[in-house]
Amino acid sequence: MSTEYRQDPEFGSQFHGMWTSYTDEEREHLLDRLQEANIRTVRLDVSWAMLQPNDGTSYDQWGVDFVDRVIGMINAHSMTPLITLWLTPGWANGGQSDRTLPNDPADYARAAQWAAQRYAGKVIGWEVWNEPNLEDFMVGADPAAYVRLLQAAYPALKAGDPTTTVVFGGVSYNDDEWIRAAYDAGAQGYFDVMATHPYMGTADSPPSTPDDGTKWTLTHAAAVRQLMEERGDQDKSLWFTECGWSSHDNEPGTPSWAMGVTEELQAQYLSEMMEVTRTTMPWVAKVYWYAERDSEAEGGTHNQNYGLVRADHSVKPVLTAASAVTVPPVAV
Repeated sequence: MSTEYRQDPEFGSQFHGMWTSYTDEEREHLLDRLQEANIRTVRLDVSWAMLQPNDGTSYDQWGVDFVDRVIGMINAHSMTPLITLWLTPGWANGGQSDRTLPNDPADYARAAQWAAQRYAGKVIGWEVWNEPNLEDFMVGADPAAYVRLLQAAYPALKAGDPTTTVVFGGVSYNDDEWIRAAYDAGAQGYFDVMATHPYMGTADSPPSTPDDGTKWTLTHAAAVRQLMEERGDQDKSLWFTECGWSSHDNEPGTPSWAMGVTEELQAQYLSEMMEVTRTTMPWVAKVYWYAERDSEAEGGTHNQNYGLVRADHSVKPVLTAASAVTVPPVAV
């Protein structure tokens, strides 16, 4: 694996460029805003079901052209995407939900190898699924089943592009217990980078909130790191492939997980998060903010307002804060 070391963790953003609700004009405009903020990497979710809707031997031309076009747009803006490859086509799991893993992990692995080869040199790596510890994103949330997918995907991705980086599917929160179960099931040796999504369990809490021993704080990433060291992965880095705070008012009775902050506090928390990470977590190499813009396509007020820009693409204070923490790479 080719590794870049930086003075500070690199800041990136989620980019929902594969969402069909976006027009190419919107994609270009959003990428312009990110580029102006000196962001050099985005996280792009790509659907396996879109690439292979019919069977495991053919690729849909519309889907392939779509991915080609969006990755091309990202590269043209001097950015390199991390690709999250997930969502199962019905033929691969007996017509179950696209969030149900394939019956045979080798089907996913073949598609992963094809994609890694096709996009070699255009992406920084491949994240195997999204939040596999949550039933909402991986039906069953079974760490052993996830590891079987990871064990099939890792050698396939390396066969497609020996230089690519394979990222453990970012788990929701700093869920060290689920990651431990994945290690127990044989995950070691089948990823290059560990990933978590260190949202705050009480969603308006500051990033410096002390670790209380649960997965609900950003600072609990230290427990994930300790686990990695215990299992011999001290040379691997941890990436936060999703994180952020949502800017919105709180109605009476809003649950703790859905608490919003002001736009000004959202910006402050981004800066504080990067400072906490820089000063106390030298093993965190990349931090991806969720998401690039506020969007009504997301479900519920809380999910709709994480953006670096507003729905109309006007700049929020948080994007200005992001531009202050982006740093160029330092090669060694």
